[in-house]
Amino acid sequence: MHNKIAFLTAAVTLWLAASCTQRDKCVENPLIESANTMTLDISKVELNDTTTVLYTDAYFHPGYWIRISSESYLLADGKRYALTGTEGIDADSLFWMPKSGEASFQLTFEPLPRGTRSFDFIEGDCEDCFKLFGVDLTGKKAFNRLSDIPADVIRASETAPDAVPEPQFKIGETMVHMHLSGYRKELAKEANIYLNTLMNGQQPYTAAIDSATGRAEFKFWQYGPAQALVSVGMVNGQIWLAPGEEIDLYVDMRRSGQYILKRRAEKKQLPAFETIPFCYFSGTYAGLSAPSLYSDKYYGMNLYTGEFADYKMTAAEYTKHVIGRYQALSDSIAQSKLPPAGKELALINLKQEAVEAMAQGDFFREHNYRSVHNQWDRSKPLGLKIDLLTAENRAELCKLFSIADPKLLMGQHAMEYASAVANPRIAWPKEAGLEGTFASALKLALPLVEKASNAALTEADLQTLDGVQNPFWREALLKMQENTLALLKAVEGKAVIEQTPDVPVEKLFDAIIAPHKGKVVLVDFWNTWCAPCRMAIKANEPLKDGELKSDNLVWIYIANQTSPLVKYKEMIPDIKGKHYRLTDKQWAYLCDKFKIDGIPSYVLVDKQGKYGLRNDFRDHGKMKDTLKGMIE
Repeated sequence: MHNKIAFLTAAVTLWLAASCTQRDKCVENPLIESANTMTLDISKVELNDTTTVLYTDAYFHPGYWIRISSESYLLADGKRYALTGTEGIDADSLFWMPKSGEASFQLTFEPLPRGTRSFDFIEGDCEDCFKLFGVDLTGKKAFNRLSDIPADVIRASETAPDAVPEPQFKIGETMVHMHLSGYRKELAKEANIYLNTLMNGQQPYTAAIDSATGRAEFKFWQYGPAQALVSVGMVNGQIWLAPGEEIDLYVDMRRSGQYILKRRAEKKQLPAFETIPFCYFSGTYAGLSAPSLYSDKYYGMNLYTGEFADYKMTAAEYTKHVIGRYQALSDSIAQSKLPPAGKELALINLKQEAVEAMAQGDFFREHNYRSVHNQWDRSKPLGLKIDLLTAENRAELCKLFSIADPKLLMGQHAMEYASAVANPRIAWPKEAGLEGTFASALKLALPLVEKASNAALTEADLQTLDGVQNPFWREALLKMQENTLALLKAVEGKAVIEQTPDVPVEKLFDAIIAPHKGKVVLVDFWNTWCAPCRMAIKANEPLKDGELKSDNLVWIYIANQTSPLVKYKEMIPDIKGKHYRLTDKQWAYLCDKFKIDGIPSYVLVDKQGKYGLRNDFRDHGKMKDTLKGMIE
């Protein structure tokens, strides 16, 4: 009897076990390895023997549309599982995002095999279709460390230095061997480095990614230390580069998936996933990427929010405000748990902001007024009289720390700091008694960069540096001009720059658009160093042979001489349209004429020749729809 009962018990147990395999499996908030979009997230996956259901969250601009293709599929172990149904969205139809910019819907697919550990969501095989890779079904809560990154590079990037390294005042050709860990060809075809330089602004560099190896190679001249923004698909972050070094840079492409997980955790108040580093790299400044140097707390002034300063402040009140903010934040840094180098780096960032705050104090108070009154139309009178800052006000800041410390080039706001010190309207070195220091050299050298970048530097220009002891500045300018001449020779004949009409400045714009009477003309004010300009131009190029292809639409691009001549001539062959490069005087007049508040800015000319500023065209969709309606 006991044996029979035991047999029946075992049989029931097996039957129950078999029954359990037929039950639904639910994976909440699955880890996502990487993605080519931040628009979609998968908050839950339900699996059974008949279907796989994705509970999908969408995040996009309110009033804009997204679309899910009926060709969507899941990819697991090399096999495709087709979309079979939707709920809350119709496949192949425009789905308009609500005012919240958030929506949810369900996508149903053929069943994945039991035991599937992960899958890819592929919205379609088109280049810009949504793709989420490595959607985990095992309940994994953290990313594994990648095995393709050398241990010595990891060690160099994770070991914080005892102090922030000194800036290297050298000239050299820098080489970056970029390795994309966890790379999939659908994530990106090219990699970008935006080099924020000491002397010549932000310089963009682009390299094709070898889809077989996931590598991209960069080589460029560097004059002094530089911070670089690295951007590959959805992944981006910052590194420091010393001039003339050859480094290996390992970018973790899973960072794109982590962006999605971080937003999910913040939106739904879920535990945060373990943070993975953006990258690891070798070289002199590798230690500046050590996570221990940085805090989740922000120790900055937030200068550009429109809330930093009250427009009603007098110059003396504003000065007191800046100094008070600096002292409070520096005290917070001193009391933080950051290591010594982390505290030093945070303080450098703060000092850079303080210098900019005093150099641009009149602007920041005006900015506050515009923000408070929502008055961004610069063609209208401001209705405000600013109590202008004086040398005495700026001298108060100089009592707190030396603005001539070369280490101030090693912070996050190095370009803004350098521009503030070299501001032609402010005599910083004289005001602060810093003649003959690093700050004095910076102020003398930076105005000559534009000439060197345009092959217009003269011996008379260089003589202004005779009192500067450090030979770096003279050598850098000469090398910059030498490289400019060599590159100009290489691009000779490849770029067409229109002859600027020889008319008084007040008639210049009309002369530029006169040959296109009866057509729609879009005039784009831009410069090579303007990242938003480049992004907007890149987005527009496909339209010229697509939706906006028309003989009745003319594209005119206006830049000025702050665009280095070589970079300008390298870029414009790939930008279809008419190109004008104006003098400072011509540019200033047109900016004043149209009340241009920054670039990119757009002036639209209709078929009747009437024109006006259209900065609502910074909304790419608005630009496209408006132009399409006008040419149709």
